[in-house]
Amino acid sequence: MILLQMSGQTWEREDLANPSAMPHGRLPVLRAKGQLIPDSEFIQGWLTTQGADFFPDCTDEQKAIGHSVIKMVEETLRNALIHDRWLDDQNWAYIGPLFFDDVPRPIRKLIAGIVRRSVRAGLKSNGFARMSLEQRLQKVENDLNALGQIKGASPFILGDAPTAVDAAVLPVLSMIDRLPVETALTRVVRSKDWVGPYLQRGRSTLYDGLA
Repeated sequence: MILLQMSGQTWEREDLANPSAMPHGRLPVLRAKGQLIPDSEFIQGWLTTQGADFFPDCTDEQKAIGHSVIKMVEETLRNALIHDRWLDDQNWAYIGPLFFDDVPRPIRKLIAGIVRRSVRAGLKSNGFARMSLEQRLQKVENDLNALGQIKGASPFILGDAPTAVDAAVLPVLSMIDRLPVETALTRVVRSKDWVGPYLQRGRSTLYDGLA
């Protein structure tokens, strides 16, 4: 949604409770000109072909760094968010009912349990859920330190203006910060001096009009 907002395209949000019939079996998916375009990276690419510039005033080197940052966020920070949303029992008590609110009540608990086990299996398959808490937090801290170095004193990750990098970084950090129950993960994220001001600035800039 942030990419669409940044692109200047006219768009409408469409919620889908069960994305299994979508390409790749997951969201987000962009429906445009008779196509279904899955995955944020491919959506970004398609919007770029339509004239969107997600790296204004950036050099090719900055764009390459930005691409690498997005992949870094997807590899560790996003997995850390998924872990604490789905596998932390205290957070799951809040989030599970929200995620499966559209499922008929008689089978809601069953379906939620099946999907939760699937998420756990995925995180075990990629190794993240097999790590100790200390190992997971170390990986997160390494990424946050790298992000802080790249951002420096700039308002956004690559400079004065938001880019596609912020469209990837901001939501993940924001969702970690706003987990219903504080975890060791939220504490590590909030411990970085640059994160709080970045979240406040990013929310006011990139979330404007998305509610």
